[in-house]
Amino acid sequence: MGVTVARVVNRRDWAAAARLLAEHRRWVADALDLDLGTAHPDAGGEFTDPSRFYRPPDGVLVMAKSGRRPIGVVGVHRYAGEVGELKRMYVSPAGRGRGAGRGLVAAALEAAVELGLAELWLQTEPETMSVAYRLYREAGFVDIAPYHDLGVTGVVTLGLRLPGASDRTHERHPRTGLSDESAVRTA
Repeated sequence: MGVTVARVVNRRDWAAAARLLAEHRRWVADALDLDLGTAHPDAGGEFTDPSRFYRPPDGVLVMAKSGRRPIGVVGVHRYAGEVGELKRMYVSPAGRGRGAGRGLVAAALEAAVELGLAELWLQTEPETMSVAYRLYREAGFVDIAPYHDLGVTGVVTLGLRLPGASDRTHERHPRTGLSDESAVRTA
Protein backbone atom coordinates (compact mmCIF):
# COMPACT_ATOMS: atom_id res chain seq x y z
CA MET A 1 0.00 0.00 0.00
CA GLY A 2 1.38 3.40 -0.97
CA VAL A 3 1.93 6.35 1.33
CA THR A 4 0.02 9.59 0.76
CA VAL A 5 0.77 12.92 2.38
CA ALA A 6 -1.75 15.73 2.75
CA ARG A 7 -2.61 18.66 4.99
CA VAL A 8 -4.94 17.95 7.86
CA VAL A 9 -8.27 19.64 7.14
CA ASN A 10 -11.22 17.53 8.34
CA ARG A 11 -12.43 16.58 11.80
CA ARG A 12 -11.51 12.90 11.46
CA ASP A 13 -7.95 13.73 10.41
CA TRP A 14 -7.56 16.29 13.22
CA ALA A 15 -8.55 13.58 15.71
CA ALA A 16 -6.07 11.15 14.15
CA ALA A 17 -3.38 13.85 14.15
CA ALA A 18 -4.01 14.54 17.85
CA ARG A 19 -3.44 10.82 18.55
CA LEU A 20 -0.19 10.85 16.55
CA LEU A 21 0.98 13.99 18.38
CA ALA A 22 0.25 12.32 21.72
CA GLU A 23 2.18 9.24 20.54
CA HIS A 24 5.06 11.52 19.51
CA ARG A 25 5.04 13.23 22.91
CA ARG A 26 5.23 9.84 24.70
CA TRP A 27 8.01 8.69 22.36
CA VAL A 28 10.06 11.84 23.08
CA ALA A 29 9.49 11.40 26.83
CA ASP A 30 10.78 7.82 26.65
CA ALA A 31 13.61 8.33 24.15
CA LEU A 32 15.01 11.60 25.48
CA ASP A 33 13.62 11.69 29.02
CA LEU A 34 12.00 14.98 28.04
CA ASP A 35 8.52 16.24 28.78
CA LEU A 36 7.73 18.60 25.92
CA GLY A 37 5.21 20.45 28.10
CA THR A 38 7.96 21.29 30.58
CA ALA A 39 10.66 22.01 27.98
CA HIS A 40 8.26 24.21 25.97
CA PRO A 41 5.71 25.62 28.43
CA ASP A 42 3.72 27.21 25.60
CA ALA A 43 3.60 23.91 23.66
CA GLY A 44 0.40 22.87 25.42
CA GLY A 45 -1.81 24.19 22.61
CA GLU A 46 -0.01 22.00 20.11
CA PHE A 47 -1.25 18.94 21.95
CA THR A 48 -4.55 20.08 23.47
CA ASP A 49 -5.92 21.87 20.40
CA PRO A 50 -3.76 21.21 17.34
CA SER A 51 -6.49 22.41 14.97
CA ARG A 52 -6.18 25.88 16.48
CA PHE A 53 -2.37 25.90 16.85
CA TYR A 54 -1.70 24.68 13.32
CA ARG A 55 -4.23 26.91 11.57
CA PRO A 56 -3.20 29.21 8.70
CA PRO A 57 -1.91 31.85 8.42
CA ASP A 58 0.45 30.78 11.22
CA GLY A 59 0.55 27.03 10.87
CA VAL A 60 -0.15 23.86 8.96
CA LEU A 61 -0.24 20.23 10.05
CA VAL A 62 0.56 17.53 7.51
CA MET A 63 -0.28 13.85 7.86
CA ALA A 64 1.03 10.73 6.14
CA LYS A 65 -1.26 7.76 5.60
CA SER A 66 -0.78 4.21 4.43
CA GLY A 67 -4.05 3.56 2.69
CA ARG A 68 -6.53 5.14 5.10
CA ARG A 69 -4.36 4.53 8.18
CA PRO A 70 -2.58 7.59 9.66
CA ILE A 71 1.11 6.80 10.15
CA GLY A 72 2.91 10.13 10.49
CA VAL A 73 2.64 13.83 11.12
CA VAL A 74 4.66 17.04 10.97
CA GLY A 75 3.79 20.63 11.76
CA VAL A 76 4.92 24.01 10.51
CA HIS A 77 4.28 26.97 12.78
CA ARG A 78 5.26 30.63 12.50
CA TYR A 79 7.88 31.42 15.12
CA ALA A 80 8.11 35.15 14.39
CA GLY A 81 7.78 37.24 11.27
CA GLU A 82 8.96 35.21 8.27
CA VAL A 83 10.63 32.54 10.42
CA GLY A 84 8.82 29.29 11.13
CA GLU A 85 9.50 26.08 12.98
CA LEU A 86 9.30 22.56 11.65
CA LYS A 87 7.70 20.77 14.60
CA ARG A 88 6.74 17.34 15.87
CA MET A 89 7.97 15.27 12.93
CA TYR A 90 6.90 11.74 13.75
CA VAL A 91 6.28 8.49 11.89
CA SER A 92 4.77 5.62 13.88
CA PRO A 93 6.83 2.43 14.08
CA ALA A 94 4.37 0.63 11.79
CA GLY A 95 4.80 3.35 9.15
CA ARG A 96 8.59 3.56 9.07
CA GLY A 97 10.64 2.54 6.05
CA ARG A 98 7.99 3.50 3.49
CA GLY A 99 9.07 7.03 2.57
CA ALA A 100 6.56 8.75 4.85
CA GLY A 101 9.21 10.91 6.53
CA ARG A 102 10.60 12.14 3.22
CA GLY A 103 7.08 12.94 2.03
CA LEU A 104 6.27 14.78 5.26
CA VAL A 105 9.42 16.93 5.03
CA ALA A 106 8.70 17.82 1.39
CA ALA A 107 5.07 18.73 2.17
CA ALA A 108 6.13 20.77 5.20
CA LEU A 109 8.61 22.79 3.12
CA GLU A 110 5.93 23.45 0.51
CA ALA A 111 3.47 24.53 3.22
CA ALA A 112 6.06 26.85 4.78
CA VAL A 113 6.58 28.61 1.47
CA GLU A 114 2.81 28.97 1.05
CA LEU A 115 2.58 30.47 4.55
CA GLY A 116 5.01 33.15 3.36
CA LEU A 117 7.92 31.99 5.51
CA ALA A 118 11.43 32.82 4.41
CA GLU A 119 13.12 30.21 6.55
CA LEU A 120 12.43 27.26 8.78
CA TRP A 121 14.15 26.29 12.02
CA LEU A 122 14.03 23.04 13.97
CA GLN A 123 15.65 21.23 16.85
CA THR A 124 16.48 17.54 16.82
CA GLU A 125 18.69 14.99 18.51
CA PRO A 126 20.78 13.34 15.77
CA GLU A 127 21.66 10.16 17.64
CA THR A 128 18.13 9.24 18.70
CA MET A 129 16.41 10.75 15.66
CA SER A 130 19.01 9.73 13.10
CA VAL A 131 16.63 9.09 10.20
CA ALA A 132 14.87 12.44 10.64
CA TYR A 133 18.23 14.17 11.03
CA ARG A 134 19.42 12.64 7.75
CA LEU A 135 16.22 13.76 5.99
CA TYR A 136 16.66 17.32 7.28
CA ARG A 137 20.25 17.41 6.04
CA GLU A 138 19.23 16.00 2.65
CA ALA A 139 16.59 18.77 2.42
CA GLY A 140 19.33 21.38 2.90
CA PHE A 141 19.05 22.27 6.60
CA VAL A 142 22.30 23.59 8.10
CA ASP A 143 23.53 24.14 11.65
CA ILE A 144 22.44 27.40 13.27
CA ALA A 145 22.74 28.71 16.81
CA PRO A 146 20.10 27.44 19.26
CA TYR A 147 16.98 29.57 19.63
CA HIS A 148 15.62 27.59 22.59
CA ASP A 149 17.41 25.52 25.22
CA LEU A 150 15.59 22.22 25.65
CA GLY A 151 17.97 21.14 28.39
CA VAL A 152 18.88 17.94 26.54
CA THR A 153 22.46 17.05 25.71
CA GLY A 154 23.08 16.46 22.03
CA VAL A 155 20.20 18.53 20.64
CA VAL A 156 21.17 20.49 17.53
CA THR A 157 19.43 23.40 15.89
CA LEU A 158 19.07 23.49 12.12
CA GLY A 159 17.78 26.12 9.73
CA LEU A 160 16.84 26.33 6.07
CA ARG A 161 16.41 29.35 3.82
CA LEU A 162 13.31 28.50 1.79
CA PRO A 163 13.16 28.62 -2.01
CA GLY A 164 11.86 31.93 -3.29
CA ALA A 165 12.51 33.66 0.02
CA SER A 166 12.96 37.35 -0.50
CA ASP A 167 16.06 39.10 0.74
CA ARG A 168 14.17 42.39 0.98
CA THR A 169 13.81 42.24 4.77
CA HIS A 170 16.50 39.74 5.70
CA GLU A 171 20.23 40.09 5.93
CA ARG A 172 22.47 37.33 7.19
CA HIS A 173 22.67 37.34 10.96
CA PRO A 174 25.99 36.49 12.63
CA ARG A 175 24.35 34.25 15.27
CA THR A 176 22.39 31.94 12.99
CA GLY A 177 24.00 32.62 9.63
CA LEU A 178 20.52 32.92 8.19
CA SER A 179 18.14 35.88 8.32
CA ASP A 180 18.31 39.06 10.38
CA GLU A 181 16.63 38.18 13.68
CA SER A 182 15.75 41.71 14.70
CA ALA A 183 12.04 40.81 14.82
CA VAL A 184 12.58 37.40 16.40
CA ARG A 185 12.61 36.90 20.16
CA THR A 186 15.23 34.48 21.45
CA ALA A 187 14.94 32.18 24.41
